[in-house]
Amino acid sequence: MAGTIVCGVIDSPGGSAALQLAGALSQRLRLRLVLAHAVDGLPPGGSESLTGRQRRSGAERALARLVREMRLPDLTERRIEHGEGAELLALVAAEEGADLIVIGSSTRGFRGRQLRCTLARELEAMTSVPVLIAPPQTRNRSEQRLAVAEVSAAR
Repeated sequence: MAGTIVCGVIDSPGGSAALQLAGALSQRLRLRLVLAHAVDGLPPGGSESLTGRQRRSGAERALARLVREMRLPDLTERRIEHGEGAELLALVAAEEGADLIVIGSSTRGFRGRQLRCTLARELEAMTSVPVLIAPPQTRNRSEQRLAVAEVSAAR
């Protein structure tokens, strides 16, 4: 049975780096890829508000655009849920039987790095699934490393 990667996606450079890395790993290792995006606007046990529906619709469009831009298969699974980032990723990872969670990093100085570490620490406390933090500019680095690995394997 193939494994699963859950990728926390936001429409930002860090989110794009995470998606690039998760997509490359998914394709190379032939693992199922599930994209997870958190939106707020749904009270616990309540119905979705107009604002929540608008945010969900915007998130659906943004994920579809990112999937096209990253040239991922159209069949890439997408989960847009209401909730907080770490809680949502831990829940999706548990429901999907994930083997790995990929999240993006931020390059916005000390505070951005601190937020990145906080999300990873929160996930560590909520799940036993390994968390991989994608560095900025993952695409160039990943493509270079994968090209070197292919050349080495061909020898």
